[in-house]
Amino acid sequence: MLSSMHLRYAAGVTMIEMFITLFVMTIVFAVGMPAMTHWVHQWDIRANAEGLRSVLQRARAEAIARNAKINIRLGNAAGLPQWRIACVTVTTLCPGNLQSQSASAGSSLRWGAASAATAANVSVALAAGAGLPGNVEFHPLGDAPRINSGSDIARIDVSHPNDSNAGRLIVRIDGAGNVSICDPAITVSDPRGCH
Repeated sequence: MLSSMHLRYAAGVTMIEMFITLFVMTIVFAVGMPAMTHWVHQWDIRANAEGLRSVLQRARAEAIARNAKINIRLGNAAGLPQWRIACVTVTTLCPGNLQSQSASAGSSLRWGAASAATAANVSVALAAGAGLPGNVEFHPLGDAPRINSGSDIARIDVSHPNDSNAGRLIVRIDGAGNVSICDPAITVSDPRGCH
């Protein structure tokens, strides 16, 4: 009987133990919440850059599949992420609007763009909305020759304006139509860095 009584008291939690646990949890959350928010912002930037690369590759694939010039219009003056894929010459086989995504006013991410002539210095971040709205035109062989002439976007910076410590990623498009993502904060010798 004594051992069953002892177990009944041992199984409970005292008020002091509960308050100590709540106090420790409060401190952990207070210290960890800014780091968690920073991590979420970095994840948002990565997801948006990956999505943008996918959309650019989709526009290139449409140009090859339809044997037609395909234009993708990117962003707006505020730098809000938005895009529209359309045929340059509208025909029955190539409509004027293939796919699009409207800008969301609630988006916390911003884009800035540059042509090939001004895209080289990756150490300098592009301001939100710089060079936007802008275009990239893919030709039937999958190339993007207007990038070489400087009239199309060659670089898009994806950043979070409310968290400068979250960093930024750069989406690059070259004249051959290749699309890549690089991180300007990583050294050039690392494959993830901007070369």
